[in-house]
Amino acid sequence: MSTHTVNPARDTARSRISKISTDDSHTFFFDHPLDHIPGMLVVDTALRQAEDMAARTGRGAAEPLRVRALDLAFNGLCERSSDAFVHLAEGVPGGRALTVDVRQDGTSVCSGSLRLEPAPRRELFTEEPQEEPRGESRPARAPAELVHKRSEDNVLIGPLTRTGEHAYTTVMLGPPAHRWPDVHPATVLVEAIRQTATATSHTAWDIPTDWQYILMAIRLSLSDTRTWPTAPELLCRVSPLKGRARGGIDIDVLVRGAQVGHMHLEARAVPPAAYRRMRKAQSSEEATR
Repeated sequence: MSTHTVNPARDTARSRISKISTDDSHTFFFDHPLDHIPGMLVVDTALRQAEDMAARTGRGAAEPLRVRALDLAFNGLCERSSDAFVHLAEGVPGGRALTVDVRQDGTSVCSGSLRLEPAPRRELFTEEPQEEPRGESRPARAPAELVHKRSEDNVLIGPLTRTGEHAYTTVMLGPPAHRWPDVHPATVLVEAIRQTATATSHTAWDIPTDWQYILMAIRLSLSDTRTWPTAPELLCRVSPLKGRARGGIDIDVLVRGAQVGHMHLEARAVPPAAYRRMRKAQSSEEATR
């Protein structure tokens, strides 16, 4: 689960260093076995520690906080073979804009920034999905293999609908409130958008579903901190792929037709054999250090 160990000696009013803790039984982060720490766990650690840091300094204890912006570049895979730490630092004293640097074995594997703002409530939208009554059908979901999930329960979007030559849309299917109470709501949104981008890339670019995706960057911005009255629609636009190895996807976040946010995602798709060679080379490099 997404719990974290904080070293008090490295925790100050303006900065914090937190260890990323992993739990293979956590179905949100580990739907299937992974040979690295997933990007969503890195995102969640940063978001949760930023909130806690604000609360400890008295600026967030009395009010919910929401993410206004998140900008992260993934410089390499975060390995499971050694500890990884999220370094947070305030950009301006007393502010909620923070720099993020995830370091492992002295190397930065992820860096960027995030910004928090006060909000009426922490949740993104008020419509709480409920467990389907016995005997009733479940809401339609995208195929699990298209979003790189093993369990259908972990699919957070509906089926894709093509709306233009390079445009697809779907709707976010948030989980019941009790399913992942320890996961930050913004992390769930980022994962839903990641699933949308992944499904669209397989659909629009005909990338085989067994190819491994390596996350390279995410840039999320939300236009305000109002709580949305319903689950958002996710509108995905793709540009023609430059080769089969790399591409960028833009996703608009819409609520009742009005845009409330946007995310740009960059990833690299790697065939299974090439991914195995890459991981073997990285393991050999680590062994010689």
